[in-house]
Amino acid sequence: MSTKWQQWLLVAILTGLSSLYLTATVSAQPDQLQWSERSIKVWDNGPKVQSQLNRNGSLQINTSTQGLQKGYYSAYVYELQNRDWSGYSELRFSIRSDSDQTLPLNVVITRTDQSALTVADQRNVILIPKATKEPKLVHPVDGLIRLEPGFEGEVRVPFSSLMVRNHAATVGLVTPGKMLSWGITMTTTENAQLNYRVGNIKLVPRKEATAENQLSSVMIKGDERVVKPVAGESVETYTVIGLQPTESKASEMPEVNFQLAHPVQGVTITTGGLLTIGTDAAKADSVTIRALVDQKWNLDYTVKLDRSTAMQMKEADGTPRFIPSPGQVPKVLEPSNVWLQPWMEWIIRIGLLLIGLMVVIPYWLWRKLQHGSQAGKQRSMNHRRSKRLFKM
Repeated sequence: MSTKWQQWLLVAILTGLSSLYLTATVSAQPDQLQWSERSIKVWDNGPKVQSQLNRNGSLQINTSTQGLQKGYYSAYVYELQNRDWSGYSELRFSIRSDSDQTLPLNVVITRTDQSALTVADQRNVILIPKATKEPKLVHPVDGLIRLEPGFEGEVRVPFSSLMVRNHAATVGLVTPGKMLSWGITMTTTENAQLNYRVGNIKLVPRKEATAENQLSSVMIKGDERVVKPVAGESVETYTVIGLQPTESKASEMPEVNFQLAHPVQGVTITTGGLLTIGTDAAKADSVTIRALVDQKWNLDYTVKLDRSTAMQMKEADGTPRFIPSPGQVPKVLEPSNVWLQPWMEWIIRIGLLLIGLMVVIPYWLWRKLQHGSQAGKQRSMNHRRSKRLFKM
């Protein structure tokens, strides 16, 4: 009897442990979300917006501002969801842009307290293009994440990048928690046609999204504009700020290596972030530098290359004030030093030449006269000698 009781107890313990293991395993995996057509809502301030749920579960969104007056127009497509996101730290979704225009968007999460959370300008989201699979850290500009025309891939939104809308002081201090809805907002100008598809939505647990949340505040620091040199080189140093120790090595910062996103003639950068611009970069208008963080995450930074103002400035008389080539540089003399002026040098040369001629020409004439006089005397003496011989 006791043996059976022990067997039942052992089975119960194993069943409980198995249940706990399965629960822990499931909780560590991303939670897949599905669009519900009945709960999808649309808000706009003028553009024509259409949304349609496809068979594969993705949501097709078409937004048009054709024929509208000049201005900015917004559309917000969202889903009502009364659930708790407290156990998660990242939202992921796939998106495909079918437009030949830049797709400007952001994520909005509305909590039960009616506050709306969105991605802050100074925080990152991660874009993973389907073609390259290379994660890229980007941040919104003026509240909008700009996806390139034809972009297809995954967007990851770490919750540490969120803030309460219009409250910048809350950046990184808020979490969705209990929420009412989430969706995607888009803002564009008139005469635009934006078509895109959103699907494969996931909520990611904290443990699985640790790296993304640690990278949410990583930025490249350095001048946004550098003057192209007329002579020599222009040098600027760039660094990566906002790094946190890696999860595997708590005392070490992630490795950072700089490079150019695309080769540009006359422009180089060291792995340590020293950007050098030479005179042969005159035709380049900008350069994109890239920081590779922890050998995985790409962070781009565009630097504008400005033409030197010295090439555009002019003197009061209209003479261009630019740096001349060595052959164009005249001798710089004191105005009071007349004897060293170029025209005085020519006068001195001509004077010396005239003096030389005044000495040489009379001497030459005198020598010629002397030579003629001696020749005449010689002829006279010879003539007298010949007469004497004839008389004899």
